[in-house]
Amino acid sequence: MNTMESRPRDEKYEQLVTQYVASLPDKLAALERAMTAGRAGDASGLAEAREIAHRIHGTGGCYGLRELSEAAAVLDDVLTSMKRGLGGTWMEADSAASLVRAVAEGARARP
Repeated sequence: MNTMESRPRDEKYEQLVTQYVASLPDKLAALERAMTAGRAGDASGLAEAREIAHRIHGTGGCYGLRELSEAAAVLDDVLTSMKRGLGGTWMEADSAASLVRAVAEGARARP
């Protein structure tokens, strides 16, 4: 493949990454709403929060946002343990979610 063929893909990829990063505030707001519901005892809120964390983990990794992916993986693990009744606390989940938010803010600030 020559450089001319790969360049539009690189630009398209960067555009996708930029769009994904721009969508993070909405994703994090949905995560917070789901965690609030879960904290209030709503099992579907806990499940939704875990699903959002899982998607951020996977998509962040696909887009090369390693730190975001790793932070979301920790949250995913905590929420999965809680959902399955295997441990984890809301304090741990809140701490992990704070890290996800901080890393997401850093990603939004990148050039």
